[in-house]
Amino acid sequence: MNDEAELKQMRLEIGGMTCAACSAKIEKVVSRMDGVREIVVNLTMGRAALVIEPECVGDNQIIERIEKLGYKAKKLEEGNKRGQEQSSLGIKLTMAVVLTLPLLWAMVRHYTFTSSIWIPELFLQPWFQWALATPVQFIIGAPFYFNAYKALRNKSANMDVLVALSTTCAYLYSHYMTIHMLREGHSNPHSVYFETSAMIITVVLLGKWLEASAKKRTLRSIQGLQQLKPDHVTLLRGGERIKAAIEEIRVGDCLLILPSETVPLDGQVLEGRSAVDEAFVTGEAAPVEKRQLERLIGGSRNIDGTLIMRVTAIGPDTALAKMIRLMEEAQGSKAEIARAVDRIASVFVPSVLALALLTLGMWSLWLSPGDFSGALFKAIAVLVIACPCALGLATPTSILVGTSRAAEGGILFKEGKDVEQLQRVDVVLLDKTGTLTHGAPRVTDIITEDGQEHRLLRMAAAAELQAEHPYAKAIVREALRRNLNVKEPEQFEFMAGFGVKARVEQIDVAIGSKLFMKQQGIDMEQHFEVSERLASEGKTVLYAASQGSVVGLLAIADVMKASSPQAIRRLKRLRTDVIMVTGDQERTARAIAAKAGIAAVYSEMLPQDKVDLVRALQRKGKRVAMVGDGINDAPALAAADIGIAVGTGADVAKEAADVNLLHSDLGGVADAIVISRATMRNIRQNLAFALLYNALAIPLAFMGWMAPWIAGTAMALSSVSVVANALRLQRIPWRS
Repeated sequence: MNDEAELKQMRLEIGGMTCAACSAKIEKVVSRMDGVREIVVNLTMGRAALVIEPECVGDNQIIERIEKLGYKAKKLEEGNKRGQEQSSLGIKLTMAVVLTLPLLWAMVRHYTFTSSIWIPELFLQPWFQWALATPVQFIIGAPFYFNAYKALRNKSANMDVLVALSTTCAYLYSHYMTIHMLREGHSNPHSVYFETSAMIITVVLLGKWLEASAKKRTLRSIQGLQQLKPDHVTLLRGGERIKAAIEEIRVGDCLLILPSETVPLDGQVLEGRSAVDEAFVTGEAAPVEKRQLERLIGGSRNIDGTLIMRVTAIGPDTALAKMIRLMEEAQGSKAEIARAVDRIASVFVPSVLALALLTLGMWSLWLSPGDFSGALFKAIAVLVIACPCALGLATPTSILVGTSRAAEGGILFKEGKDVEQLQRVDVVLLDKTGTLTHGAPRVTDIITEDGQEHRLLRMAAAAELQAEHPYAKAIVREALRRNLNVKEPEQFEFMAGFGVKARVEQIDVAIGSKLFMKQQGIDMEQHFEVSERLASEGKTVLYAASQGSVVGLLAIADVMKASSPQAIRRLKRLRTDVIMVTGDQERTARAIAAKAGIAAVYSEMLPQDKVDLVRALQRKGKRVAMVGDGINDAPALAAADIGIAVGTGADVAKEAADVNLLHSDLGGVADAIVISRATMRNIRQNLAFALLYNALAIPLAFMGWMAPWIAGTAMALSSVSVVANALRLQRIPWRS
């Protein structure tokens, strides 16, 4: 294949998969097609993700190849069919239960301790049992035959082969004995085992129905996100309000958002002020105050005010669409542990068939010569008990539930393998600006000669109103936050690198650095001690002067997020080493690190320096997670074992990262590690149970201590128990 060829991503919905052997077979066959670079089949989701060369292979060719293997395939569409699948299985299950219950009632005659139980005479007649078992076997159980035939035709074996083979053996043997008894003119209910074949099919259907029900619960988070987007919006055009379909909206359009309405798309507030509920992104119940020019996220709910917004993203570019896509992709990809399980499953079914034949041969020829029926039913029990359903569900179900749970808290894993990687992390590198801190300078201290803070701030904001410097904007923002009346300056002069001079309310005002004050001949001696204290705290000090003398100080700093110290403590409790890396000067970096509780600090770091540090730690055998938000963090995010981008960051950083936090709370990093470790622990529990189950159950079936119908029940319940264990991840306590 040409490495320079144009690649295309393709996603399919696949029906008819019953166990890990099915997904492994599809991956094996399709990956051999020319032009298929990569394929990952997710059994739990019933989906496949492919990377192909469109010049070498077409979508229809891949779909046709999958259908030749005996499965249904089509391009993935919006929504899912879990509800329909569960409903169809429910109807079949109900019919099977109605027909099987009389057979189970008659079955108790096989055991001497139940001889006192009344059984209708009709139920004991072999011909009546045959009439009940036949529709279960060949109508309700028809899909097992179709799927088994297609699997065998493609020289593979799956769970359907085991079910079809075991139930057919039990049915045909009982059918033969029924014909024989009718010819002889006598009836012996102990000679037929119709209840075995019917019970196995019924129990397998019960297991599938319970699995479909459990899986549907795990997909609710994706469905809930898809329903957040409204169908219609109020478009403002030419001074008129127009009701329009959301598909008609384009970037730049202005929309009206009334109280209690959902924000339909990503945008920016043009007019108005309101509290907005963004819980679906941040996981936090507290609403966020939105004002002019602030960002709005599609899917959030406007609470109490009226907003006019300008649309900045539509369709697949919105935060909501990206969130859904990342969730689906994470659940569709595979961790390395899942690939190992698939390799086991691909040889598991043929091994079970060989073991069943060995059981039949040993019991009929050696252990119990002449008792063919007893040997046959021991072989049937081996076939049923060894179905690898639980093994195939162990990993994808846990990944599905774990990533869905993470998404509820605004944590998106790009791929399933990232869940596996994150749990191994033992060093966390944290960028300072925008990660530990808010990323924008804020006024932290106002010190005045006369104690009138608001007057000083109002005058300073008016003087800085026309300046573009970040510190000037910080002063203006603080004044607006305090609802001060900031007037336009009567005169304004910007001194690049020094400060500003302005005339405000008929008063000459100068705002700037210590050097600027010296240039203006203004004495600062009495403020030296205070300014040094503020500077030692990592703050920038601006002097405010009027009429030739200093009237106050304004301290500005990139303020640390309130949640950062607690997040650092949690990361340390998770047994990870925390290191701060920043391009800022050492004095400021160490001041912030001390407040956050971080001992190790690397300051004045260029982007390449951060990459070099990551690689140096990796050479020492460390598993490194890099947390950042800026364009300058992108190389380190890509170089680390796991890159984590915070929600306020640049798009380049988000693309380079493996995990995206949809909020700016650094506690999300600890949450992600907690979820990752809990998910991998859950997977190991599931695999241990599935393997232990087979290790214990197969010998019992071989020895004849487990009837086929009991084996079928145990097999179905093993799958349900794996799904139920995975669902426990929905109750992960994050903030601990």
